[in-house]
Amino acid sequence: MTLKDKSWEILLFSDHYKQIVMNTLEMAIAGGNPSAIVSDICITNQAFNNKIKYCDYSIIYPLLFLFYHWMELVLKGFLIVLVKENSKTKKPDVEKIAHHNVIKLLKQFKENYSNEKDIINFFEKYTKKNNMPSFLKVFFNENKLSIKNYHGFFRVSVNFSGVVRRKNIIY
Repeated sequence: MTLKDKSWEILLFSDHYKQIVMNTLEMAIAGGNPSAIVSDICITNQAFNNKIKYCDYSIIYPLLFLFYHWMELVLKGFLIVLVKENSKTKKPDVEKIAHHNVIKLLKQFKENYSNEKDIINFFEKYTKKNNMPSFLKVFFNENKLSIKNYHGFFRVSVNFSGVVRRKNIIY
């Protein structure tokens, strides 16, 4: 498979991440995004969970992970066609893009595709804290989180004793 083919494959695959984010947000909007239920009757846990399954508290971490992973894949899709062949292995040297740092990937994209102002402006809206929508800026600031390490933050760590949960996360 050529790098151009691989690029196209990555870009097509990335669209699935964007689509699940959009679909889930549409469901949250359609469901009214409730985080609490007021009722005159006792409802079961299952009924409660069904009513709040699309509230912000249930979906924010996975959606942010998927959204920023989509950005990462789009940037890699563009950058992979620029990869040079490793002279020793005669294979593409993808080392420069084999990471999850969206900030670094965006910098590489800007260096190589400086005329793509719309794409750059869109990605900078979600990677530069001063450009972000206020709810994202607050979320990232309160959690002392940066975009460059989003992957490690949103990823769930597992060890031999089970899932390691994050503590003191602020919504």
